[in-house]
Amino acid sequence: MNVTAVMDSTNKKQTHTSIKRTYSINKQNMTTKYPRTTEQDIRTNFINKINVRDYFLHERIFSNIKIKLNEQIIWCDKALLAAASPILCEQLLKNDEILLLNDINLDDFLLMLEFIYPLFNPEINQQNISCLIKLSHRFQFNILQHACQYYVMKYLSTIRQIIRKCNHLETEDDCFDSNHNDENDTYRKKSDLIEFHDGTCVDAYGIILNLCQWLQTYFYDDNIIIIQSSK
Repeated sequence: MNVTAVMDSTNKKQTHTSIKRTYSINKQNMTTKYPRTTEQDIRTNFINKINVRDYFLHERIFSNIKIKLNEQIIWCDKALLAAASPILCEQLLKNDEILLLNDINLDDFLLMLEFIYPLFNPEINQQNISCLIKLSHRFQFNILQHACQYYVMKYLSTIRQIIRKCNHLETEDDCFDSNHNDENDTYRKKSDLIEFHDGTCVDAYGIILNLCQWLQTYFYDDNIIIIQSSK
């Protein structure tokens, strides 16, 4: 092998090594500047930009039914509503132009629609559970019914904490001096708060009130579920 061939071979190796190193550096820089975006990230960002009211208050490509709630009209997809609720399915078969639901709050109904449309990714929480329970039972929206039941059954565990707190309060009350009324009031206020494992505190009265409202709905629907879940 002559000297020229050896030099050419060496240069090619050096060039190849340099290219690989440059590619590696560029790849690292790209990863730093432009973090990888997952499909879930794209979906979440897209959903966050959507205003629920705006989405349903305007006619869209697949909107083929109007629903009137307290003088406000929204546009919906018949197929999605009918698939989610047998009650809505029956009502939609009788109404080709407009469906009247004037006894329902618009915001509450829009909240239920978020659970029907796959476009959205809603969550059940303390602020929306009450209206979701009522609407899911009214329209026999089974998936949402079961989701609400699961939420309530998890929430029922707080009753045990309330009972323990109340028993502890009664025991401590016997030890208080009747001349310290202000201290007693302060203690009672503090004892009415239930502290969870994450450090958050919830008013015991509020929890009992919520549970009474929710359980009233389930009692008329299926009291066996409540008996089983409270054991």
